[in-house]
Amino acid sequence: MNLCIIGIVFKEFLIKTEKNHFIPGDFPFSPRKVPFYYGWIILVAGAMGILFSIPGQTMGVSVYTDHLIENLNLSRIEISTAYMIGTLISSLVMTRAGMFYDRFGARIAAAGSAMGLGLCLMLLSRSVQVTALSSALLKISSKKMAFSFMIVGFFGIRFFGQGVLTLVSRGMVMRWFDSHRGYASALMGIFTSFGFSYAPRILQGMIDLSSWDRSWMIMGIVMIVLIAPFIFAIFRDSPEECGIEMEKGMKIKTGSRKKGADPEVSLTLGEARRDPKLWCYMLLLFFWALYNTGFTFHITSIFGSQGKTTAQAVAIFLPISILSLGFRFLGSWLSDIIDLKYHYYLTILSIITGAYALTLPYTGGAAALLIIGFGIAGGLFGVLNSVTWPKLYGREHLGAISGMAMSFIVAGSALGPWGFSLMEKIWGDYRQTGWLGVYAAGFIGMISLPFLLHKRKASSLG
Repeated sequence: MNLCIIGIVFKEFLIKTEKNHFIPGDFPFSPRKVPFYYGWIILVAGAMGILFSIPGQTMGVSVYTDHLIENLNLSRIEISTAYMIGTLISSLVMTRAGMFYDRFGARIAAAGSAMGLGLCLMLLSRSVQVTALSSALLKISSKKMAFSFMIVGFFGIRFFGQGVLTLVSRGMVMRWFDSHRGYASALMGIFTSFGFSYAPRILQGMIDLSSWDRSWMIMGIVMIVLIAPFIFAIFRDSPEECGIEMEKGMKIKTGSRKKGADPEVSLTLGEARRDPKLWCYMLLLFFWALYNTGFTFHITSIFGSQGKTTAQAVAIFLPISILSLGFRFLGSWLSDIIDLKYHYYLTILSIITGAYALTLPYTGGAAALLIIGFGIAGGLFGVLNSVTWPKLYGREHLGAISGMAMSFIVAGSALGPWGFSLMEKIWGDYRQTGWLGVYAAGFIGMISLPFLLHKRKASSLG
């Protein structure tokens, strides 16, 4: 509510100043004075915004899972359940967050989410003390209080980090590019893929240098003091906000690019919902978020069940990330040329490949299948989640549409860790999660086939 009030006041300020020939994008400096297209600065800033969300991403949380289990006296399935509930609640408000982004712009939405993430990290850093004090005051068992507290904490970091900050940073970059959108997405993928692959090691290093709770406190302070002001100063919502021509000074692609050009008329969220293709893409993104998050969250346990060490488990992220980076770049570049249905079905085949590897004893061949499947799927997921919505439905209502997509992704990431832990508890290992991936991905591919092959243009809906 307070953020909405701040947004309304700031927007009114910009409207009044615009009447005095002041362009909103000129505050606090004018991007028009930059000697090159400001979209390239937006590209770097957007990639940094996504990296700033790492404390709220699964790989950022997974480093702290064992510390939370030990210090809060919670079981693995209890932590997974708290993570699921908190993340699911955050998914319910992501569409609203996207609408907020459409209304107030990238700077207010992203800076506000950075501050919210920072406050949540600082709160989580005191989880042991807060739960102990609350338990004593309210006469509630420490276990129940810790479980409830973690639901609130996980909701905060997932909503502000994985949700809003990622949504706005990615959507902002997509609004600054048209014919070069795939190329811009590819470059952004390079920054984010390397950052995400090394994030667990960096976070573990912070824990080793201080402690798990102090590292969260440090990151929270940095988010509020440094990152939020940086975002507010650099982020801009669109070229139109700054009085800049789209892709000014850049060579506009023609020819084959016309096949995948943005629709002439942007669709509202309600209009986009009537397109079956929307639900096909969202179903795939939902399932990959579910499956990959479950795998990532329980990576040490999965490898431990195969007799492997934690170091061996974490090491698998590097080759997966390298392959993911390559396919993120290639897939993004090709998205300017070919139909996205090819990306869709290659993602399906890759998920089946990686999931099948989990049904096998861990050998060199199984590791190769796992790396290939999860690497390609992870790279193409980034392409589909970035390029699909503006390419199919335009830029005007991108926040609302991508916010709805993010709600599905966040919901999937909530269910994944809980589902994996439940299946491990029932069967004693993770082989059945592999068969789940094989059959579910195949089913999604089959039911989507008639809709993705349909030639009707999204712009004609309604």
